[in-house]
Amino acid sequence: MSRTGKRRLFIVGKVVFSCTLMFLLYRKIPMNDLRGLFASIDFRYVLPILALLFLNTAASALKWRLFLLADGVDIPLSTLTVTYLIGSFYNLFLPSNIGGDSYRIYDIAKKSSCGVRSAASVFADRFSGFIALVILSLLSSVLVARQFNNVFFFLGPLLILLILLAVLVALIKEKPVRLFLTVTRLDRFPLLVGLTEKFFLSVQCYGANRRLLVKVMAISFAFQLSVITIVWLLALSLHARVSFFYFSAFVPLITLLEAVPISIFGLGLRDVGYVFFFSWTGMTELQTRSLSLLFFGLAVSYSLLGGMAYLGRIFFSSASKPERTT
Repeated sequence: MSRTGKRRLFIVGKVVFSCTLMFLLYRKIPMNDLRGLFASIDFRYVLPILALLFLNTAASALKWRLFLLADGVDIPLSTLTVTYLIGSFYNLFLPSNIGGDSYRIYDIAKKSSCGVRSAASVFADRFSGFIALVILSLLSSVLVARQFNNVFFFLGPLLILLILLAVLVALIKEKPVRLFLTVTRLDRFPLLVGLTEKFFLSVQCYGANRRLLVKVMAISFAFQLSVITIVWLLALSLHARVSFFYFSAFVPLITLLEAVPISIFGLGLRDVGYVFFFSWTGMTELQTRSLSLLFFGLAVSYSLLGGMAYLGRIFFSSASKPERTT
């Protein structure tokens, strides 16, 4: 089978996987009850949710800009903000966040002619977000584990944090990565080795700047707290009264779960996460599934702004090109 055929088969497999999970989760939920709950949504929470979404996009673009500036790449914040929005639009169609990150790398590499530094900045942006995400979950999971007398809620985020720290150490020390290239015989490809060495230079640049690390981690924690708050507000709009600290423990784990690239836009995986974790808090089956669907609808609606931004870029780019004269 050709590479294109395998890729198509993989995509079909993800669609089937997502659809199967969705069917299993929602097959016994009365549609009338679901429609009734959505009809009773408290719209007072809409404005603060939208405000947090826009602030999150601006904060993410600012953090990305800080990484790029530290590596000698100066891209305006407005450009990065639009690119971030367009990246979120790409996530609708491609697995996990890979599609959006790929577009971000491509777009900034095209604007700066620095492909490796663009890739390193996106990786650092994503990695710092994951670190903040897991730390917040770990802190909250201590209380949750005691509340439910279940050590799993603590060991899960602890294990993920240890894995992330191991990756971070490997990048800083560099030798583990070079050993991996040697063992897998990938060091036979000079281009890959050269790109890896350039990537290390960017990582060293970030690590040597303490002020940069403090700033980006502060933004990362603020961003993740904001995402948690958005989900909490969505639950309140559905009349689910659940303590905020449950959301601070569970939302990061659900976010990590939906990032696994085996479904389309996290469909199915996200729903499983909401149903499994929030059923422990006393939320009904209808509320847990409605919360997942509402979050999905919000994410899709907001991502469509990225689609509009993409069309705007195409239009203004075409309009700015001089007409050829014959």
